[in-house]
Amino acid sequence: MKKLISYFIKFPVAVNLVMALTLVMGFIAASKITSTFMPNAPQRFIYVDVVYPGSSAEEVEEGVILKIEEELKGLEGLDQITSYAQENVGKITLEMFKGTDMDEALTRVKNVVEGISSFPLDVESVVSKKHEDANFSFMFGITGDGVSLKSLKETARKVEKDLLAKKGISKIEISGYPNEEIAILLQEDALESYNMTFEEVAMAVQSANLEMTGGSIKDGEEEFFIRAKNKGYSSTEMDYIIIRQTDNGGVIRLKDVAKVVDQWEDAPARATLNGKRAVTVTINNTFSEDILATADILYEYIDEFNAENDVLHIDVIRDQSDLLGQRLDLLIDNGILGIILVLIVLSLFLNPRIAFWVAIGIPFSIFGMFILISFTSVTINMISLFALIVVLGILVDDAIVVAENIYQHYEKGKPAIQAAIDGTMEVLPAVISAVLTTIVAFSTFLFIDGTMGDFFKDMSWIVGLILFVSLIEGLIILPAHLAFSKAFKANGKAEANIVTKTVDKYLFKFRDNVYLPILEFTLKNKAITFSITIALFIFSVGMMAKKVVPATFFPSIEGDDVTITLVMPNGTQQEVTEQGVLQIENAIDIVNEEMKSEQEGNKDIIKKVNMVYMGSGHQVQFNLTLLGAEERSGSTADVSNLLSEAIGKIPGAESISFASFSPFGDPVVVSLRGDDLEELAIVKKELKLRMEKMPELRNVKDNNPTGNREIHISLKDKAYQLGLTEQQVISQIRQGFFGYEIQRIQRGQDEVKVWVRYDMDNRSSFGDLEKMKIRMGNGVAYPFSEVANFTIEDGYSSINHIDFNREMKLTAQLKNPDDALPDILNKIKTELLPDLLKEHQTVEADFDGQKREQEKVGNSAAKVIPIVFILMFTIVVFTLRSFSQSFIVFALVPLSFIWVVLAHYLHGFAISLMSFMGIIALLGVMVNDALVLINAFNLNLKAKMSFDDALIEACLSRFRPILLTTVTTVAGMGPMVFETSLQARFLIPMVITISYGIAGATLITLIVLPVCIKMFNQIKVKIKKIKTGEEVNQEAVESAIKELAYDYEEA
Repeated sequence: MKKLISYFIKFPVAVNLVMALTLVMGFIAASKITSTFMPNAPQRFIYVDVVYPGSSAEEVEEGVILKIEEELKGLEGLDQITSYAQENVGKITLEMFKGTDMDEALTRVKNVVEGISSFPLDVESVVSKKHEDANFSFMFGITGDGVSLKSLKETARKVEKDLLAKKGISKIEISGYPNEEIAILLQEDALESYNMTFEEVAMAVQSANLEMTGGSIKDGEEEFFIRAKNKGYSSTEMDYIIIRQTDNGGVIRLKDVAKVVDQWEDAPARATLNGKRAVTVTINNTFSEDILATADILYEYIDEFNAENDVLHIDVIRDQSDLLGQRLDLLIDNGILGIILVLIVLSLFLNPRIAFWVAIGIPFSIFGMFILISFTSVTINMISLFALIVVLGILVDDAIVVAENIYQHYEKGKPAIQAAIDGTMEVLPAVISAVLTTIVAFSTFLFIDGTMGDFFKDMSWIVGLILFVSLIEGLIILPAHLAFSKAFKANGKAEANIVTKTVDKYLFKFRDNVYLPILEFTLKNKAITFSITIALFIFSVGMMAKKVVPATFFPSIEGDDVTITLVMPNGTQQEVTEQGVLQIENAIDIVNEEMKSEQEGNKDIIKKVNMVYMGSGHQVQFNLTLLGAEERSGSTADVSNLLSEAIGKIPGAESISFASFSPFGDPVVVSLRGDDLEELAIVKKELKLRMEKMPELRNVKDNNPTGNREIHISLKDKAYQLGLTEQQVISQIRQGFFGYEIQRIQRGQDEVKVWVRYDMDNRSSFGDLEKMKIRMGNGVAYPFSEVANFTIEDGYSSINHIDFNREMKLTAQLKNPDDALPDILNKIKTELLPDLLKEHQTVEADFDGQKREQEKVGNSAAKVIPIVFILMFTIVVFTLRSFSQSFIVFALVPLSFIWVVLAHYLHGFAISLMSFMGIIALLGVMVNDALVLINAFNLNLKAKMSFDDALIEACLSRFRPILLTTVTTVAGMGPMVFETSLQARFLIPMVITISYGIAGATLITLIVLPVCIKMFNQIKVKIKKIKTGEEVNQEAVESAIKELAYDYEEA
């Protein structure tokens, strides 16, 4: 290594070439890195979608879900399996473990599903697919005064085609309208008068409405294809299909017995934007697509579209690029301010020219990192930029130590080149170890499971690679520059300006007059110092235990949208739901006006309102787009609470919930599991009532709303006497009331189903059912009321499973997002659940949502952190060549918790998993200062100093670089510590953990570490005396002195 360092010092042209190439190539690499809202995380989900028209939730569960689940038991790599069954459809979601080969897992799932041959005949499709590697980016609505829904749909399709033709947009979804269908609506009177059945009509349409090739004829040199082209693609074309020929030679056409109409499916899929009928378009960016580039393309297209159309208009509803832009601007501003503060600190403590060459390491390291990061999947996002801010001050630590040591060697009278070589080599082991321990500490995030791990993997790459480049710069580039710097004069004294001289004067005055007396006092009173330190640690733990500083799982992430979901009882007519919708719309206007009056500039707080009908007309979702977080006067939680108060109770509503996006799941999720649906329903209902009374919670809802009431059919004795079966009766009822799909027609991009069913006038009341004719095989028909009875019973709208058990789930939001979630969950577990579970012993309860995410992080951390500690400990042992000194370094690490707790108390934050991530990052940085001090102590011992002199001299000589590395690190993150932006709030716990922790670690290193070194020395001396029976001096038991003895023996 010495030869390499000497080579570059003596060949400065190579150094300058490396720097120039790095900066140029780094700039090119940075320009090609894509931008995303959050880090790209490989998806670990596989879905099995089931379409079973005309089925109930129980039929989907029994006929499809249970069969698939049974075959999937024991699937390799499966973490959790959930499913739901509801009318007509079902879905199974498989979450795989991190690191699973998703293509291989999907193949296994497909093989299992396709191997099941016992699905009911009416199951339309069972499709297995994996979650696409794409992120939601934009949503916009297309509206137009007086424009029909069909025209809106056609416009949306054209917009989709236009945008897909542009580079950088590949995934678009359109919603806001039902599917189109052709309905053949029969009248019972017409069927009876012609003595006709559903099957006859269906068969006649299928036979006549077709397009088929019948071969070809070759006539000489020409070939003619034989084709029947009789397919009608619209209701008017089908009107004239012949159903039957009469005895007198006439014909009965379809229009004679039915009304054929082109219509939308009988589904409530409908969307509005600011009160106008709308079709919504969603753009999802793949991992290779740049969200900011997509934004430029999209807005340019929207501007052109709106300029060319007088009636139609496009409005953006949600724009993740705007949110990303706000957060990137915030982070960049803080990063620039951090760099300025670091440069100011360097210029105060170091000679300006030395400070300049140290500071040059910042852009060199950043651009070098961009070159290396271009070979990974890391993108420009708020986490990767946040990582840059975190590492700003850290990345010059090694350069400061090297520069300071070169400075000290030069002050001893060595030539500049020799000072550069000797100064670098002297601290080389400590610097390499310090950087490696920091890289190892940050690499922990690569192995953390769950969403948190997906979030912070980019931080591991950014910090690891930038520190690696900074290490190269600090050991090779920096010494070469300093060796020829004009900062060093020919007389052997470093050049200093008045500012540096003044700072040095007061710094050394503080060191000698304040720090030294404190150090000497603590070394003489080791027990007092150690006791005070331990007392402070216990006090900080007590602050946590007594909830003075609360703990939670995940901090809230501020967004720019609020979602309101209204759920009415299943079966509620859309007209009834509309009354609840009107109440919500009025409340939205009231809240907006109330907050608008308090807003600077009198701006609307709620900018856009997108309403979407879901389910069967009983569910409505409002997506509210808010004024940007940096402009509005309140948080999303404030807006949600005001809306909740303004809306109040909606008559007949099952639930009304308010939510904003959280990647970590709902804070409170209680999963009730068992096989008996009735028992589950009883426990769910009672627990829901209890949770609604908790003052900390709002929006308590469940995933099993009341189902439609069901009409259950049973046959009378007469039916059996006539030879009718239940299947024959229910099949005819299904044909009339649900419908009989007879064809599918491709009409442009749409696959249009052709249905035969009763006209609405014949299927809208109980009387229609009783009057319906049940037809025998011989053509004789009997009214339903003569052959069957019906009863009305409650049904289930959906049946949910988790890990092969039936499940009912309760979710809730916190009124105050900063409340201590663990305490709330513990209250539910210890106060609300025990008597319910004791009374209903077939039911089990567990927590999901954020609790499950926290367990994922905790379980994975419990596996990886011991390995990280062992690696870091090994690095330190190899550097210090002493187990006892290495043990001291790591034994002091927990003491940083004192300052972590203090930081959260002063800034009013709960300790969360973000704080935990900060503590992990802090580990590596803490070890650095300790290594520098102990390395100097060992060198002093080897220079034949006494133990006490070596220790005190090490503390004094390393006081300046340790203080400087601390100040630069804190300065780099300082702007973020005091950032008041709502956008940055969820990152601040990690920032204050690192910055306060490093500041505290400096005190530990400069005061507590020397005390521990001396205490351990005294212990080793006593042990040695006990073993040998001889008096032993303090120096003889230290590893550095033992090394000298080994070297002497070898010589």
